[in-house]
Amino acid sequence: MLTVLIAMAAGMAVGYLFRNRRSIFSFLDPATAWVIRLLLFLLGVGIGGDKALLVQVPTLGLKGLVLAVSAILGSVLAARLVLGKTGVEMSAEPPGERVGPGKSNWKAMSGSFLAVAAFLLGLPAGALIAGFSQLPRDSATVVLYLLMFMVGMGTGGDSTVPAVIRKHGIRLALLPMAVAAGTLAGTLITALLWPALPVRESLAVGASFGYYSLSSLLLQELSGGEWAAIALLSNVFREIITLLTAPLLVKMAGPSAPPAAGGATSMDTTLAATLQYSGRAWTVPALFSGVVLTILTPFAVTFIMTV
Repeated sequence: MLTVLIAMAAGMAVGYLFRNRRSIFSFLDPATAWVIRLLLFLLGVGIGGDKALLVQVPTLGLKGLVLAVSAILGSVLAARLVLGKTGVEMSAEPPGERVGPGKSNWKAMSGSFLAVAAFLLGLPAGALIAGFSQLPRDSATVVLYLLMFMVGMGTGGDSTVPAVIRKHGIRLALLPMAVAAGTLAGTLITALLWPALPVRESLAVGASFGYYSLSSLLLQELSGGEWAAIALLSNVFREIITLLTAPLLVKMAGPSAPPAAGGATSMDTTLAATLQYSGRAWTVPALFSGVVLTILTPFAVTFIMTV
């Protein structure tokens, strides 16, 4: 875990040093997406090589879906309680203009579908190709370090973060705090109600906050392939459900609901949903919340699994 944090810190330092060379960062997002797909492919290979685990994939998917729904409900309710119906305290601006629905949500979901496809492609590769399933452990660890360096680089090179903090001040902390508390509360209650879900592992999946690539690899190391698969599927479900239900969430729980439901993905793939249905005033809080939850994920997952 220390190596993961060092990789992220090194990436943040490099990103900060090269923050004015925007040409570098134009290649960072697509490169990061492909590294994530490679990581998930290797995860699928590892699970596919374990025949006992492979047959459990449908059951693992059901557990992942239940945890995703509980995380979304907990996050949305907590944000509503903390920020109120309108969330004006959070945005520090009048309700922003809403952008009409378009194809951006479907475009955003395509990234999730490609991630799932990479994982699913790895399953038969690990099951059918002799010796292939022995490759992932060391190779996936190296790819994980690369991913954390790239994530850190993107965060360190984002020049908007200091300006956002100066503009909105302490109010920005309210949304990620509510999301973290609500997610953990929702997954804890679900685990207590369903004996098939161990409390510690369920909380660790919740503490991923939608960050499926990192959490699945961390849980593979800390708990094994079963919970790595559940973490992956649960967090992908969380992202897709947020994109599909964003207008309903806003209607029922106010403009804070889409960024709360999206968790760590509110800074990228589910940001389109926030822009369309919550209004432009929520773009900055959503971005900040996503960054905070992304950075929090490795600490939270590791703490829960080792405490």
